Amino acid sequence: MKKLIQKNNFTNLKSFLFQLLELIISFAIVITLHLTSVISSSVTIVFLVAFIFIWSARYGLLPFLVSISIFQLLLLTLFKQVQNIGGLSLNTVSIFTIVVGLIIGVVGEMLNKKIRDLQNDKKRLELENQKLLSAIGDMRVVISQLQMRIYFEGEGLIVLLERLRELEILDVDEMLTRAVEIIAEFFELENLHLYRCEGNFMRYVAGIGQKRLPNSLDTTKSRVIYDALQNGYSTLPKVIMKADITSFEPWFAVVIGEKSNAFGVFVVEDVSPEKFSETLVKYISAVAGWLYANVRTILQEEKALEEVYKKPDGTWDENYYIKKKKVFEKRKERFGIPYEELCITYKSEYHNSIVNTFRKSDVLVAYPTNGKIVLRALLAVCDAQGKAKILERLINKYEIEVC
Repeated sequence: MKKLIQKNNFTNLKSFLFQLLELIISFAIVITLHLTSVISSSVTIVFLVAFIFIWSARYGLLPFLVSISIFQLLLLTLFKQVQNIGGLSLNTVSIFTIVVGLIIGVVGEMLNKKIRDLQNDKKRLELENQKLLSAIGDMRVVISQLQMRIYFEGEGLIVLLERLRELEILDVDEMLTRAVEIIAEFFELENLHLYRCEGNFMRYVAGIGQKRLPNSLDTTKSRVIYDALQNGYSTLPKVIMKADITSFEPWFAVVIGEKSNAFGVFVVEDVSPEKFSETLVKYISAVAGWLYANVRTILQEEKALEEVYKKPDGTWDENYYIKKKKVFEKRKERFGIPYEELCITYKSEYHNSIVNTFRKSDVLVAYPTNGKIVLRALLAVCDAQGKAKILERLINKYEIEVC
């Protein structure tokens, strides 16, 4: 309030100085014309009186007092030799100017006050209108969140879990790929990405919407994701309250699995402020907990598949290789997640060392031929540049041929 009063006082002073400058310039022009004998003394006084009346009507009493003071000073100095103006003595003109100018100044002051009051009322109404619009916006957000809460706490989550339960897929990556689509559609999210945790790193699995975070990410590089791994979920507003943000951060992240041993993380990089709420994050966290229970079941089944399809040397049966390639191709078509296929030939004595060079997420199949091994590898979440680096590393260390 104090700042507002100071601002108004400054504005009023600035306005008065401009009025004074306008008055001085006008008087100076008339006096200059008189001194250069362009107009007579009588005409000059008439002009000055007219200016006094105009200023009194336009600006009120204070400009009238300033202009009449300057006028009286001019009468006593510059025009003291003038006897009469149109038959009226100089004293009569002076009194007439003071009386009429005062009346006009009072009327002008009243009109100016009325104008200022109307302007203040207009500003007050504009501020109230802005507050009402802001309140309406807040109410819409609250109503939207209440509707969401009522729906989710009713049959909403049941419908979602039923849809997820229908994913009878014996492959974790494929199941998660389908789950991301269903969850994003259900919560009306235009941006949702899923990463799978591998120690302190995360590997991109699937997602929808624009993605700014890399395919492989150190968990300590994002404050939101790191905090989520400690607490189950985290949001950007929560992290901002704790520390300054120096790089891009997602809006929120939700852990899939146990905090101490997370399987993966749901990451939402962008969401409209109207849709974002703590309630939304908690519901996705609840869905993630249910999803993890299904993931554990599938992981156990995958472990059983390993006993059937995975060989002691770390390679897989060809049928499993073909099946995983279809999954990778589907993820590439839907989400643009890259993968590469690599084929090399080498002597059998290098086999174990070369197999151990690849990641756990890569799928390998080996074909022994004439004392050599033909190895095919599916490189998960890998582009042509990554494939070139792997080949370069292998060529520098072993005697291999690219097939």
